[in-house]
Amino acid sequence: MERTVVLRRWGKRIAVLAATFAVAATFAANPGVRADEAKAENSGGVFHFDSSTRWPEWESTSETSLRFRVDAVVKFSRNEDEERSFKTSSVFFDDFAFDFIGDNGEIIIYSFSEKKFALIDPIRRLRTEVAAEEIDRFLENVKPLLEKRDDAFCSFMLEPTFEVSRKEDELLFQSKWIDYRATTRAFDEPQIAAAYFDFANALCKLNVFMNPGSVTPLARLEINRRFQEEARFPEKLVVDVYPKGKMFFNRSFQASNEYKLARRLSEKDRNRVMRAIHFAAQFQEVGFRTYYQKSNER
Repeated sequence: MERTVVLRRWGKRIAVLAATFAVAATFAANPGVRADEAKAENSGGVFHFDSSTRWPEWESTSETSLRFRVDAVVKFSRNEDEERSFKTSSVFFDDFAFDFIGDNGEIIIYSFSEKKFALIDPIRRLRTEVAAEEIDRFLENVKPLLEKRDDAFCSFMLEPTFEVSRKEDELLFQSKWIDYRATTRAFDEPQIAAAYFDFANALCKLNVFMNPGSVTPLARLEINRRFQEEARFPEKLVVDVYPKGKMFFNRSFQASNEYKLARRLSEKDRNRVMRAIHFAAQFQEVGFRTYYQKSNER
């Protein structure tokens, strides 16, 4: 699954190209406003990631326990330009998914039952919350603005369709604007597949919400839909993006994503989860705009 949020701190938003690439900077001049409004709406809610949250006990297990990890290596390049990469780990721990970048990078916690994110900055000791409902509302509000743009690529991203072909475990999704090449394998358990795609789709939308230059996740969601229908885990996914369409000498962007699914969690996973829970309970909670601006100052 894609994790592009942290890459806005690189100074270049090449992260947008990974899986939800789009070309509309309509909201770049005013990032974060929509989430501050959501914060005001949700401030009186009953659910918060804090000391009162009912986190599952690591030692306790039941028939409904669902614990596994997905490690990812993501690489970005633009034709002959320098390649950049980063690693992530997503730990699925019963009702929650914990997404990590490195030892001190941003942490994202997602509650499956509450459909809500906590974003944690370990360096600045800040956290904020975003409801999936607010993200969906934002994406719906964006559509009418994008429909007014005289841009063929943008039109495709609003209604992405692909020619799909298969060769054994490989799937190829082709269009004039974006190609996906996927090496897949079958999920061992339906429950794991359901949790994986629930989080992958929610994270895909969050990435767009957090990166104003990318304003529609529909292309990647369409790919995920096909994976989910066939219960296939994408072990490797290569994305080629052609902002001006496939033409001779046209520059393209490429993102390569390699994933590994570990069925058993390790002691390191336990320590990272416990650390994230501690941060969620202890760090100062701020509005999304404050969190976003401070993150970009780094």
